[in-house]
Amino acid sequence: MATRPDPLASLARLRRLQTGVARRRVAEEADRLLGAERRAQDTDATLRTEQGAAAPADYAAWIGRGLAERDRAALGAAHAADRLKDRRAALAEARVAERCIEQLMRDRAAATESRLQRKAQAATDDAAGRAAQAARRGG
Repeated sequence: MATRPDPLASLARLRRLQTGVARRRVAEEADRLLGAERRAQDTDATLRTEQGAAAPADYAAWIGRGLAERDRAALGAAHAADRLKDRRAALAEARVAERCIEQLMRDRAAATESRLQRKAQAATDDAAGRAAQAARRGG
């Protein structure tokens, strides 16, 4: 007779896969955040460098675009930080779900073990009772 797959074990495998995906997404988002922060810092540093190096008229000609680029880079970094926060929250939820399923599996195993012990004890008690009856009859 073929055994049916354990739905809880299947769910546990699925949860582990989902947790792995969540971990990878956190790592990817952390890399994006680092890149966005680096771009924001580089843009700000370029503005400061050019301010001191360029003639005031030259600096004034492109300062608007430079400031806009700096603001875009800062906004990109802020969005990346928000996405990373969301990914970390999703990872934390996946870990909690994974731990809950593991606890369910442990609880089920303990209940099965307890049931088997009760059956074994009942069989032992029954055998002892039959032996005692036989001894009374024969003795």
